[in-house]
Amino acid sequence: MKTSDDNPTHLDPTTVEEYFRLGAKTAFPLHSSPPVIMEIDPGREEIELRTPVAGSEPEVTSLERVSLSRIRRDGADWFRLVVDARDMHYEAYVLLESIVDQLKSGASFRHAVSEAVASLKDLLAGRAKLTEEKILGLLGELMVLNHTIDGLGESGAITAWLGPLAEEHDFAFPHFDAEVKTTKSESRVHVIGSETQLGPEPGRPLYLISIQITRAGLAEQGFTLPEVVRATRARLDQTRRTFDAALEGLGWRDSDADLYTVKYQPRSTPRAYLIDDQFPAITSARLDQVVPQRTHVVSVTYRVNVTDLDYSAIGAPLNDFCEAPE
Repeated sequence: MKTSDDNPTHLDPTTVEEYFRLGAKTAFPLHSSPPVIMEIDPGREEIELRTPVAGSEPEVTSLERVSLSRIRRDGADWFRLVVDARDMHYEAYVLLESIVDQLKSGASFRHAVSEAVASLKDLLAGRAKLTEEKILGLLGELMVLNHTIDGLGESGAITAWLGPLAEEHDFAFPHFDAEVKTTKSESRVHVIGSETQLGPEPGRPLYLISIQITRAGLAEQGFTLPEVVRATRARLDQTRRTFDAALEGLGWRDSDADLYTVKYQPRSTPRAYLIDDQFPAITSARLDQVVPQRTHVVSVTYRVNVTDLDYSAIGAPLNDFCEAPE
């Protein structure tokens, strides 16, 4: 990447993500007078700005994601400003770019940092994307929802989708309930978030729907979360507002779509596992039987590996979504 003061370079979100995917540190000059160097460190998920010490230090101690130090470089002292860019690669870049813009206009480093932080504080606080766990979970539920639209129509599918309503199970179909779990791992290892998540309702069969996806890189068949959201919304007419409200409740915002640049693709065909007496689930009923003073256990989270368990046939509308047993 080449830059000059007469021809400044602005990186778009996709390019910033490409630098983070390189896996190696990348440093490049952004200004010559005063010298300013930016470095992207994918391993630490940090972006730093270095410039020779001039004037007093900026005040950054109150900022959780920003740190300042002095380093010795080429016989001179330099300021080293580091931004923790986890889950906000582009926002971190925009902050440092704003500092450089202030420096180019003649501002001191202290003033440049102060102005950039003040102008971008609301942006940085308000544009945090979903965690990867939540991204995977939402992708899995939308995959099931899209398939369900084919079988039940949009009204039936949206009504069956209980995940955004914080109910015990993600979907309640006419003849069974389904808990959707999505993982990036090579094994079908899933996080169960409570003792009730795999507890069937009386008279209602419950299935764990195991979905495996993996990063797609530049594969044409890959899909990002925003692409799946848009594709699903495009299939809806009468229920679009309900769908949008559900997404908002899950933490999705259309205005943050540019933050989600990772592409995924299926790793395998989904499988359905019937939650019966032989399934290794930690449930309230089982805890009641074996845990002394059970009422004092207030939270249960565990991982279950279903890779080698027998998977099941499942009825409509997921009969042709999940792999049929041999």
